[in-house]
Amino acid sequence: MAVNSSSNPTLMASLAKLPVPDLHDTVARFAEAARPLFSADEFETCLAKLNDFVATQGPTLQARLHQRSAEHANWLEDWWNEYAYFLNRSSVCFNVNYFFGFRDTPQPMAQARLAAALIDSAVRFRSQLESDSLELDNIRGKPMCMYQYQYMFATCRHPGEQRDWTEVYPRSESTHIAVAHKGRYFVLRVPAASTNRHADIAQIERQLQIIIDTTAQLERGKSIGVLTAALRDDWYTARECLLQVSSDNAASLRVLESSAFLVSLESVAPVTHKEFSLACHCSDGTDRYFDKNFQILVFANGRYGFNGEHSLTDATTDMRLCNVLVHDVETVAAEAQVASAGDVAEGAPATFEELHFDYNDELLGHIQRAIEYFDATVAAHELSTLVFDSFGKEQIKKMKVSPDAFVQMAMQLAYYRQFRHVPATYESASTKAFARGRTETSRSVSAHSAAWCKAMVDHPETTGLHAKAELLRQSIANQSQFTAQCAKGSGIDRHLLGLEFALQEGEERHALFEDQVFTGSRHWKLSTSQISDPILAAYGWGEVVDDGFGVAYRIENNALHFNVVSQRMGSARLCQYLADALMDMRFLLTNAHKQPHEIMAEVDAVANVLTSIKLLSSSSSQPTTPTETPAPQPESRFRGPFAETPVAHAMVDGLDRLPSNEVICALEARLSRFVKESLSWALPSTS
Repeated sequence: MAVNSSSNPTLMASLAKLPVPDLHDTVARFAEAARPLFSADEFETCLAKLNDFVATQGPTLQARLHQRSAEHANWLEDWWNEYAYFLNRSSVCFNVNYFFGFRDTPQPMAQARLAAALIDSAVRFRSQLESDSLELDNIRGKPMCMYQYQYMFATCRHPGEQRDWTEVYPRSESTHIAVAHKGRYFVLRVPAASTNRHADIAQIERQLQIIIDTTAQLERGKSIGVLTAALRDDWYTARECLLQVSSDNAASLRVLESSAFLVSLESVAPVTHKEFSLACHCSDGTDRYFDKNFQILVFANGRYGFNGEHSLTDATTDMRLCNVLVHDVETVAAEAQVASAGDVAEGAPATFEELHFDYNDELLGHIQRAIEYFDATVAAHELSTLVFDSFGKEQIKKMKVSPDAFVQMAMQLAYYRQFRHVPATYESASTKAFARGRTETSRSVSAHSAAWCKAMVDHPETTGLHAKAELLRQSIANQSQFTAQCAKGSGIDRHLLGLEFALQEGEERHALFEDQVFTGSRHWKLSTSQISDPILAAYGWGEVVDDGFGVAYRIENNALHFNVVSQRMGSARLCQYLADALMDMRFLLTNAHKQPHEIMAEVDAVANVLTSIKLLSSSSSQPTTPTETPAPQPESRFRGPFAETPVAHAMVDGLDRLPSNEVICALEARLSRFVKESLSWALPSTS
């Protein structure tokens, strides 16, 4: 079955149109969401403008939205693409594109073979897509819109003088693959997929291996790819210059941009979580073309990832392709089968050729400025990762709360502890249940979440555990309810954007649209999104405002993963506060029924554990005479009556394997932190 409106009208007709929310409901919910972010005076000023807007200009703009909805498949689509992407003059590399890093293959694969398997898989997926043989997307049996899939292959974003645009290339011009290696670009032409997958992969692998073995490093000062990471105004000027240098440049650029997709054969070999995330996010900018619809990244050590251009497709759409890529690669790796001499692919063999570019002084100047911008931007950013493996979705569900909303509240508490104010927070919610639907903003901040953060941080002595736990549970419930409303097409931010776009040229803008609360509440200091797929080992993007964070997270059964990016705002520190918040929230929800003296008794028990360990360590360090017979040691140094409380169990679990002095240091540090920091909010009150 086809995946776009032109070839699958039945699917599109079965999907409801994105509704236009009720004006009064949107205004009331906006006021409720914005109130905790500002002072009482600021909010009251905005509230007066909101009420005036509803009484004057609002109904006229609302009527225009209803008229637009009647005339378009999706009243929001074009406006959202303009506002969020094509009018955005920021760097797509740092502020728009998203990246995935995939889990390791079950068996190591050489770079060329891995890249060949990925190319073969993507080509086969495209054939399925174009032959209408893909199963439809659905969530629990409910069909999801697949309109975005028509932009998945053979598209490229172009910088414009004032706005960008995306070109979709016909199949006849886009059967080739672009390959980037050592700063150079190649065009790889592959035959149609045959029934002998291993033979197809083998012949692609041979061509890629030649590229790897014979390509000389191009000096970075001649890199075309780094231009695509520049600010869009700068890239527009540089691209115009590039095209004017020679007709060969125009031809090479056309071939590069019209490719089905791009594969980057990277020279770096990322190992740590942070290295892998940075490499997938931006690397050094040379073996990339950030305007391409997607780039498959294959690193020298056999790790691989994905970088997606966001203007017309969302990460959730690309995950369908990515799951196929990973499944196919892991199948090939597990089979460990190499094509024999008798395995010959059908049709013409795969071939490649290098794309050449000419330079003049002006173009070289543009490239140098792009490199300086790229390096300065990388240096100005801080990317940190957190692998939190103390618990995950399974334990959160046992607390009878939503795992996603639980994590959202952890981010609220972590940010509040670091900055002492409530941040405007964006969580992406999908509206793909509607025709041509994309996303809506789920606002995480509520009056309850703000009150809970303040109760945990500012005045912990004024509320007991039960009261704090109730505030947290209500905050989580509010977030879950808001997200559910967004998925039903009843969000507030896209509606407010539509009302603003409904203004006609020359028409007076209502004072509401310039109000500091109205604009400031959309200054997303926390831009967040979750994709929890087992194929991922990394996932992220950049911040959307200069003084904010981009926080991508994954929720696994027994772990939580975070990728935090900011312009040196304290990404690593926020990760630490996140870990603290998660532990505190679990403690709060599982111990809310206890009185402070009960918790203190357990803390005292932990102190007894520490005392016992010190005594045991001291006695075991005393020298023995030849006539002395050492007393038999217990099975564990830390098992016995002194360690039978729940907190004591938690504190000593896993420490048996460490030498005594390391145990003492570790336990002392954890005990000190546990009492002085982690439980400071829990102990003072007796209410």
